Order: sequence, then C-alpha cells, then structure tokens
Amino acid sequence: MRNYHITKLSLVCLSCLLMLLAGCINIGSCAMRARYERTVQLSAPLSPGSTFAAETHNGSITLRGADAAECNLTVTVVGQAATEEVARELAEKTQVTLEPSGDKLVVKIDKPTLRMNQSVGVSLDGAIPNKTNLELLTHNGSVEISHITGRVNAATHNGKVTAENVSGTIVLETHNGAVNCMEVSGDTQLKTHNGGVKVLYAQAALSVCDISVVTYNGSIEFTAPPSFSAQVEATTHNGSVHTDLPITVVGKVSKNEMKGTIGAGQGKLRLETHNGSIRIR
Repeated sequence: MRNYHITKLSLVCLSCLLMLLAGCINIGSCAMRARYERTVQLSAPLSPGSTFAAETHNGSITLRGADAAECNLTVTVVGQAATEEVARELAEKTQVTLEPSGDKLVVKIDKPTLRMNQSVGVSLDGAIPNKTNLELLTHNGSVEISHITGRVNAATHNGKVTAENVSGTIVLETHNGAVNCMEVSGDTQLKTHNGGVKVLYAQAALSVCDISVVTYNGSIEFTAPPSFSAQVEATTHNGSVHTDLPITVVGKVSKNEMKGTIGAGQGKLRLETHNGSIRIR
C-alpha cells in the first residue's frame, strides 16, 4: 500500500511538472506578441562591375538592377518582444549602414544584445547598378534578384530564391523553399531540399553552359537555351524523366534516369531529385 501511494504521488508530481512545462512553452510562444517596425532609406555610390554584399539573419532581400551608379535601399527593421516599448527600443537601436570595402559595398547591421524571447529582423529592398556582382545571405526570408549582369551568389535556409533576367554565373541555394530562374543566361548551380526548381533560359543565352540543379523533395522543370549543347544526366528516385528535346541516350533506358547528349554535348546538364519528376524542354 505504501508503494502504491508513493507511485501515485510520483505520477501527480510528474503531471504537475508537465503542465508547468507546457505553460512555459505557451508563455514563450506568446512572449513576442509586441512588434515595432521602422524604415530607413540608404544610398551610396556603387560603380558598375563592383560587388554588393549583404547578410541578414531574419529578413528578406529584394534587389533590382537599374541604369544607375549608386545603390538605393529601403531597409525595414522589425523588433519583437513582450512589450511594444521593448520592441521599439530593439528596432531603434539596430543600426544599418552601407560601407565601402575595396571593390565592395557592404551592408553592415549592428543589433543590440537580445535576450530570450526577443528578435530583430532586417529586410532589404532596393535598386543597384545592373552590372553588379552579388553576395547575399539570409536564414529566414526570401531572396529575389532581377535585371542583373554579373556573378550572383545567394542563399537562404527558409524561403524561396528567385532570379529573373540575370546574365552571368548564378549560384542559388535554400533548404526549405522553391528556386526559380527565369530568363537567365550563363552557368547555374541551384540547390534546395524541400521545394521545386524551375529554370527558363533566355533566347539570347549561349548554347554551351554548365548547369546543376539538385533538390530532394520537388520536381524540376528545365527549359534550355536555343541550340543547347550538353552532356545530360537526369535522375529521380520517385518520379519520372521526360524530355521534349532530342537526346542521344547512353546506357540503359529507364523512366527515372536518363543519360546522354544534346547536340554536340559541349556543356553539362545535371538534374537530380529524389521525390519528384523531371521535365526537359
């Protein structure tokens, strides 16, 4: 009987502890209900052919190329905390500047010290010279790039990545999100884990380029440049491979794997997914 009461008491204590922990979790999830937002306008000279670099942990990045010789940004700073007063203080203490560094223009973000259940997000939206190299990195937020001629390297963890009317070497990566490249030209390396990938090459794109598209959960749609010439390797595990372009197949023909050449086979095309189909046009 004594052991029964001890066991019962232990179960009661365990239940109370679980309820307390659940309460703490709920409190934590509600602790950042207050939100304060402010915007800042920034501008700085940026010579064509230079590099624009930005790294934001929480926040999206949207850049458009323009016929200009300077960078013009709208910066949105969002502070979140338990009270509006603290959220406002976090946002106002966050400083964002544009600083030259060699041939680069760098976005520098100085945030205050953050405590538990506090956060600061910084989003960038603006226009830069269309002949600019890009180095962009965020963790939670989308990345959108358009009308750029230059090297583009952009990555996020949670969010989609989009490039439109971009000419040059393109490297785009995300973990949770789609990757879309429309009207592009040049070598491309695209990677995601959870999301589909769409690639459309411009009519003016060169016929020979190196292309790698890799996802795990998602389909791949690839539209080649005119007179495309490449060695092709397209594979999927759960899905099928279809092509509207004539391919000289090498090896065994399979519904979920295709190897061969398009044209003279001068460039390279690698398309890989695990769960999804592949379409080549």
